Amino acid sequence: MTDPPPPPQLLEVASKVDARLASILDQQSHRWRAVDPRLSEAVDELDRMVTSGGKRLRAAFCYWAWKGFGGGTPIGEAPTRANGHDPERQIIDIGAAFEFLQVFALIHDDIMDASTTRRGTKTVHVTHAERVIDEGWRGEARRYGDGVAILVGDLGHVYADQLVGSIGGRTRELWDELRIELNLGQYLDMRSAAAGTLDLETARQVATFKSALYTIVRPLQVGASLAGRTDPSVLDQLDRFGRPLGRAFQLRDDALGVLGDEKRLGKPVGDDLREGKPTELVAWGLTGADDAQRAVLDTIGDPDLTPSQVDELVQVLRDTGAVDRNEAEISRLVDEASAVLADLPVSDEGRNALTALATYVADRTI
Repeated sequence: MTDPPPPPQLLEVASKVDARLASILDQQSHRWRAVDPRLSEAVDELDRMVTSGGKRLRAAFCYWAWKGFGGGTPIGEAPTRANGHDPERQIIDIGAAFEFLQVFALIHDDIMDASTTRRGTKTVHVTHAERVIDEGWRGEARRYGDGVAILVGDLGHVYADQLVGSIGGRTRELWDELRIELNLGQYLDMRSAAAGTLDLETARQVATFKSALYTIVRPLQVGASLAGRTDPSVLDQLDRFGRPLGRAFQLRDDALGVLGDEKRLGKPVGDDLREGKPTELVAWGLTGADDAQRAVLDTIGDPDLTPSQVDELVQVLRDTGAVDRNEAEISRLVDEASAVLADLPVSDEGRNALTALATYVADRTI
C-alpha cells in the first residue's frame, strides 16, 4: 500500500519545529556535558527519541489554527521585526513543546506496555537495561532501564513546560488541561486493559482523552488562543471539529496496530491485542462475533499471544465486519469534522491547511 504523501502544510511546520528541537537539545547537551559528561547522556537519549521520527501533527494543528485566526504577532509586541522578535517564534516554541510532551508520553507508555521498539529503534528502557548487562553494572537491569526511561521522559516534560514559559490566561489553562487529560487518559487505558474492559463506551472514552483532545482539540485551541481567539464560540467550534477528527485518528491508529506493516510503523504489530487495549475495533468484533469467534477474541489480553494467534484474531476481526466498520466510521467522522470546518471563521489558507491535515490523519498508513 502506498503512503499518502504528507501535505506541504505539515512538512512546513515540521521543518521549523525540528530545527527548534535540534537547537534546544544541542545547546542543552553541550551545557550539561561541560558540567559532567554523564549528565549529557540523559539529554542525548531524549534527543535520540525526539529525532528518530514523529509526524509533528500536534504542532501542525496548533500552528495552522494560530495562522488561520490571524496569528503572526507575538503577544505584547508590535507587528514588526524591527525589535528583533520573530512573529512566528512563539508558536514554533509551542509546537516544540507539544513534541517534547509527546516524547515524554511515548517513553513512559513504552515502560507501561513493555514495548521493545519505538519509531524503528530500541525503546529507552530496553536500551538502558541492556547497558547494565553489557557494562557489568550492579543491580537489576530492568529496574535501572525503567528508572532511566522515567527520568528521560520527565526531562522532556520539563523542556515542554519551559517552552510554554510565562504564557498565561486561557492559553495556559488549555495547556494545563491537556496535560491532565493525557495522564488520566493513560490511566484509563491501563486500568481498562487490566480489568478486561473492552466495551465500546470505554474504548471511545480512552480515544477521547488520548487522541481527540490531546492530539487535535487542545492543539487547535492553544493555537487559536495564541492568536487572540479565546471566545467560547470559537473554542467550541474547534472542539466540534477536533473531536470527530481525533476519534478518526485513533481508529486509524487502532487499525494500524493490528493490520499495519511492522517495519514501516517502527513498532510491533499486535501488541495492542497482547495488552488487551480497549479499542472500538475490538468492541465491534465482540459485538458481531458468534460463539466460536468470541472464544478466539477472548484470548485478547494474553501477553504470550504468538504471531499465528494474532493472525487468527485479525481474521476474526475481518470476518465479523469490525475492520470494515472501522473504515466506514473513519470516513463518517472525517465528513462530520469537515462540515464543522466549513463554517469555521478562519482564513482560506488556514482552512486549506486544516483540510489537508484532516485528510492525512484519516488516510495515513504509518
